[in-house]
Amino acid sequence: MSQLRVLLDGYLSTRRALGFKLAAPAKALHGFVSWMEEAGEPTISHDLAVAWASQFSRSTVLERLNYVKQFAEHVAWFDPGTEIPVLDGRRYGSHRARPLIFTDAQINALLAAAGRLTPHVRAVTWRTLLGLLTVTGLRISEARNLEDDDITLDESDDGSGWARITDTKFGKSRMVPLHKSTMTAIRRYQRLRDKAFPTRKTMAVFVAGRGTKIAVSTAGNTFREIREMAGLAGSSTEPAARLHDFRHSFATNTLTRHIRAGGDVDQMMPVLSAWLGHVGPEATYWYLSNTPELAVALAERVQSDGGDHD
Repeated sequence: MSQLRVLLDGYLSTRRALGFKLAAPAKALHGFVSWMEEAGEPTISHDLAVAWASQFSRSTVLERLNYVKQFAEHVAWFDPGTEIPVLDGRRYGSHRARPLIFTDAQINALLAAAGRLTPHVRAVTWRTLLGLLTVTGLRISEARNLEDDDITLDESDDGSGWARITDTKFGKSRMVPLHKSTMTAIRRYQRLRDKAFPTRKTMAVFVAGRGTKIAVSTAGNTFREIREMAGLAGSSTEPAARLHDFRHSFATNTLTRHIRAGGDVDQMMPVLSAWLGHVGPEATYWYLSNTPELAVALAERVQSDGGDHD
């Protein structure tokens, strides 16, 4: 059995464990892998994907290429030489950029880089902001728009709290739980911020260098500076880190930890969806990246369940 065939079996098992039926994609991808094996080609490339898809009717070419694209994104985790099929410089299907699922080491590198920003208040702002994105999966726009009154202590008086998210992508308000360590970090930052800017220019929690609310352009420019210092600006085989990758990483890592702890995927998905502020679990599936860690966790679950997954 070829390595590509092994990866296909793992890919299909993982996606099915997440609730996808994949009848048509599985049939197409088995055909694609058989074609690759017959051609003696071990690595997916743009040209090979196009050559295979071009054998079929014009009405199904894009659909088949989209199947290969999604499979190739999975294979790329294991074979850096894999090319994701593109057309005129744009990916087929949703045109979503491949996310970078942060490891603990990469998150630590980003936080350390943020801590080297100047002046000191800017460094603390970004360390706290990135820490919040890491543990909550908030959109950067939601974190930017948080005001002091949106951060409240829980009634249990154990030091934990809540973040009230009112300015959301879908116009839905939600409450996001905050661990006591997160609350402690936010309160510590607020005290430093108020000392640096005793006359408030905004009620936003996180402020820019002049004490004003962080602008969209400022957020983008500052994070590019941080990722450069952290060595995560991207390469020919690795995508550059993006602020939105904190959200993808939170979703994928949360589900992976839940599965390893013995939790049920179907029960977790609505909870994760509500936490992320999605309309439904279907939207959350797009945030899950088929990483080796998630694939292994799901494979272990399927095996422990006796393989009773369609």
